[in-house]
Amino acid sequence: MATGSDERRLILILSSERSGSTLTRVVLGANSRIVSPQEMFLMRYPDYRTFREEKAVARESLVELFEILGQPKDLAAIDAACAGRDILDVYRWLFGFLKPDQFLLDKTPAYANDGETLRRSRPLQPFYLWLVRHPLGVIESHVRLKFRERHTKDLKGIGRRLQDFVVDQVVRTENGMLPVARGREVKWVLQQTIIREFLASVPDQQKIVIKFEHLVRDPEPVVGRLCDALGVAVEPAMLAACGARKVMNTSLGDPNFHTHDRIEAKTADTWRQVFQEKQLTLETRRLMDAIGVVRD
Repeated sequence: MATGSDERRLILILSSERSGSTLTRVVLGANSRIVSPQEMFLMRYPDYRTFREEKAVARESLVELFEILGQPKDLAAIDAACAGRDILDVYRWLFGFLKPDQFLLDKTPAYANDGETLRRSRPLQPFYLWLVRHPLGVIESHVRLKFRERHTKDLKGIGRRLQDFVVDQVVRTENGMLPVARGREVKWVLQQTIIREFLASVPDQQKIVIKFEHLVRDPEPVVGRLCDALGVAVEPAMLAACGARKVMNTSLGDPNFHTHDRIEAKTADTWRQVFQEKQLTLETRRLMDAIGVVRD
């Protein structure tokens, strides 16, 4: 990955929500050459003014970015510097604070919601990392998260185990697909289709595809392949990246990530307890085959 100009200083993770993008961000962010704040949302908007008006909460990620860089800036300073800039100029401004060999990683699943956002990124020549998770893994994780948010906040210990039992019973409806689950399936198909069509025109040396299941089951070779593609060395901290993490803003990342202290292989198969692939639509199963999602 070239680092000799102001371009190609950006790594974009493209994925559906609940696909392990926070884990991937944290793993890559443990590399000394990769700066990885919470979800930035910048690329969704044409200019900073619109970004501030429509996603003001994401400015927190910019504050975090400067804290990681050891060059703290408050919101007022960031707003003043970015006022009047189009969004690509905002990225270029951010690149100016990186060391010559560093990259900025932007992990925002919402980028996969429309092709316009992805096309907007082209002038910066990012390196695109397409993170794919089995759709039923995405669906199960989404349903469980939504149920916890609505009904069982602050439960611990036996309460959490009871909560998970209730979730399992809730998703075991006829055909195993509540409307919330079917809606997430539709969104998975839409997002993967948008990513696939966009990346078809991106040169091979500017992109990589990894599978969530491979990352959690056997992280070392996946991390090695990512580092090779990015042109950075594997650093031991990357494989121990879960550790003790701070609680994230629920609008900017996985609200439960701080509860994990290691990469857990079992998360690849949790969906099997409540779903079967035959419950997916034919369209979904065809797309799985097309993008290489392993089926039973």
